[in-house]
Amino acid sequence: MERLVLGLVAAVVTAEPHGAGRPLPQRVTGAVRAFARDPILRRVVAVGALGAGLGAVVVLAMPGRDSVLAGTGVPMAWLVPGLVVLTCLAEITVVRLRHGEAVEELTLYEAALVIDVLLLPPRHALLAAVAGLVLASLVQRRPAVKAAFNLGTYTAAVSVLILLVHVIGGTAGTMTARVLAGVVAGTLAFTAVNLCCLAQILGFINEVPPWTVIRSEARLSVYMAVGTMATGLTTTVVALHAPLLLPFMAMPALAVTYAYRAAAREADERARSACLLQLSHALAEREDVVRQFLVLVREAFDADLGFIAVSGNGSALSADATEPSAVRAGPLPDYLVPWRDVEAPVQLTEDLPPGLRHVVVVPVEGGGSRQGTAAFASRRRRRMSTGDVTLLASLGSALAVAMRGAEHLERLTEERSKLQAVVEQSAEGIMVVGAGGLVQVWNQALADIAGTSAADAAGRPVGDLLEVPAEEERELLLPVTVDVPRVATELTVRRSDGEERRLRLAHSAIFAGGELVRDVVVISDLTREYRTERLKSDFIAMVSHELRTPLTPIMGYIDLLRTRGERMTPQKRLDALTLIGDRAAHLSRLVEDLLLASRFGDNPDEASLQVNVATHDLVAIVRQAVEDLRTDRVELTLPEDPWPARCDNGRTVQVLTNLIGNGLKYSAQDRTVEVSLRRDERFLHVDVRDHGRGIPSDSLEKVFEKFHRVEDPMTMSTSGTGLGLFIARRLARAMGGDVTLESTVNVGSRFTLSLPAEGPEDPGPWS
Repeated sequence: MERLVLGLVAAVVTAEPHGAGRPLPQRVTGAVRAFARDPILRRVVAVGALGAGLGAVVVLAMPGRDSVLAGTGVPMAWLVPGLVVLTCLAEITVVRLRHGEAVEELTLYEAALVIDVLLLPPRHALLAAVAGLVLASLVQRRPAVKAAFNLGTYTAAVSVLILLVHVIGGTAGTMTARVLAGVVAGTLAFTAVNLCCLAQILGFINEVPPWTVIRSEARLSVYMAVGTMATGLTTTVVALHAPLLLPFMAMPALAVTYAYRAAAREADERARSACLLQLSHALAEREDVVRQFLVLVREAFDADLGFIAVSGNGSALSADATEPSAVRAGPLPDYLVPWRDVEAPVQLTEDLPPGLRHVVVVPVEGGGSRQGTAAFASRRRRRMSTGDVTLLASLGSALAVAMRGAEHLERLTEERSKLQAVVEQSAEGIMVVGAGGLVQVWNQALADIAGTSAADAAGRPVGDLLEVPAEEERELLLPVTVDVPRVATELTVRRSDGEERRLRLAHSAIFAGGELVRDVVVISDLTREYRTERLKSDFIAMVSHELRTPLTPIMGYIDLLRTRGERMTPQKRLDALTLIGDRAAHLSRLVEDLLLASRFGDNPDEASLQVNVATHDLVAIVRQAVEDLRTDRVELTLPEDPWPARCDNGRTVQVLTNLIGNGLKYSAQDRTVEVSLRRDERFLHVDVRDHGRGIPSDSLEKVFEKFHRVEDPMTMSTSGTGLGLFIARRLARAMGGDVTLESTVNVGSRFTLSLPAEGPEDPGPWS
């Protein structure tokens, strides 16, 4: 008998379907590598070692002990095989209890163990328990790893049960209080060992600590242990004292089995409710709904395989219980192709591939549109209940509605993103004003115009963001009414930095019940156009004024010479002709400046004027420029020795004449202009310092722009075209130098002409 049991154990433990026929060393090496890689396999080996150790204690520590109870009258040669069969049948009576992705099998095995332990000696009881478990594993064709884990777990737990029953109850021969206490203690210890070993596997599979599994399953395990223990004790006592009543002991066993099934259904419902709750969230969020549906519904209905074939897509998505969270794309299985277009739920139990026992196919249809077909297959159960099929069909309809909603949401999101891109990339300012005049949309172009970011503008009144200085223009900011929902206005607004902008606002408003719902405003910045028009007017006024200034004396003296020239003294005629020549030269310079300015491009760094750069004495050039001005208001501070510079002689004289003449023009008649030279490693610098009114800091660069005047052309008190400094800087840069400015209001200004000093190499352009 013992050899038979040991043979059955060896058959299960050494079963290796994928390695049959390999030499022993190769199988050993493969097993070692698998052990190193697989954490579950390591746990199985540890449990097996625990079971072997405790089993050895039972075999070695109790070699001559008799059974706890006596009086069966059945020879041991018949009693042991009979109890092996009974233990096998108890183990085959399975109720599956799910723990997330793992499944626990509840059986009447513990009740059979109580009978084995009470009626057999320790060694025979252990062998009957192990042999019954091995025989059940062979009958059910359990995987080798699972069978080995069960064998190790139950061997350890049964060994503890046997030890406690014999240590506490002894071999009384009859049912006593000590025997009962031993059975109770042993059963609870059996449950504790079994639960701890099982928690190691369930915790790893579900990615939770083992202690969490123990706490959640402890109460149910104790209830089940007490129920199976009561069944085993009662059956044993009846078998000893009233064998004719044994058939009636099926009722307690059925009651325990029913309790197991109730617990399993409750666990299934909890697991299904959790999955369906997750599914409802996924369908509501409409993100990755097909994948979520496939994974969660397969888990909720405890299916081994799940498929979804979307209409218009040649492939299908599939999920397998062996990879709980994985979803793969591939062709729809051949056995499902004929059912791809089903109109109502269908349950398939025939013509299925080997290993599959049941398939449910439901249409994914809802909201008036068909989205595809879903199918779920099981390797264990034969048919779903009508309620499950109805629920699955309803979930298919919900998926169809969610998929259609996701499509609409995707299209809406795409259109929104396009509209957002148009709004953000628009060169025109776009503003949306809601009820109460609060800003809802404020694009980047408008942020640049108004000087306020979109984040700062959101939710604020438009009147706080666009300040209108003119009282009469403030009503033009939101002029729309129910009768006039579309209108275009022009007004001046002041930015937060004080700059004023001229804007054109095109309104398009929507009203409901007489109240403003939304006003879409397209804003164009007309500031540049207004400035251009102002510049044209100023230029015409300036040129007219400047040309009229020399022409007036020319025309006057010409008329005087024509009418009274013969009566004028030679000196007066000479003075008149000299004045005419001076004014004509002034007029010529004005025309030359205008022509020269027109030859420069709009790019400040563009050298569009050809200059003849050579080495010249900068000291001599400064003296010549001062002599050409014929004034004694210039104070020169010059070195005695020549300072060679790389420049165009004539253009440098022109630049210095403009700079010094500009200083004389804007200084009082009794103030001088100081001209001095200095140098550094690369450049020679001519400083022209005046004591005039100075230039504001915000105009230091603007004075070098074409036609710019610090004074208003309509009220200016000094003459000029606004081209002198513009031309001076352009000419200096064309020669590789520059003109810079430092100024203090009411103190004076210092203009500096910088030119490259002569060197072995050309120093290159100013930078």
